[in-house]
Amino acid sequence: MYYFTYDPWIGKLLYLEDFYVTEAYRGLGIGAEMLKRLSQVCIAIISQCNCMHFLVVIWNQASTDYYTRRGALDLSSEEGWHLFRFNRKELMEMAWEE
Repeated sequence: MYYFTYDPWIGKLLYLEDFYVTEAYRGLGIGAEMLKRLSQVCIAIISQCNCMHFLVVIWNQASTDYYTRRGALDLSSEEGWHLFRFNRKELMEMAWEE
């Protein structure tokens, strides 16, 4: 579901792969809880990641809007995908949200 990678300009980052909540379970806070746990001390923060990257298919406007509302930056839309990043500030906010 996730792995660590390194960018020479950013440093260590957490990359999410196949982050998906099935339609029947959307709106229950499962995605938010998963992002919170990935951001917390157990994964991104304790591993000293500077950001989190993941892809969203370009036609999935609901997901694009969701991540944007949470503070993710849309880095590109090449080849029909949006590349998003949560910076350390957003990781810290998600890690400790109630």
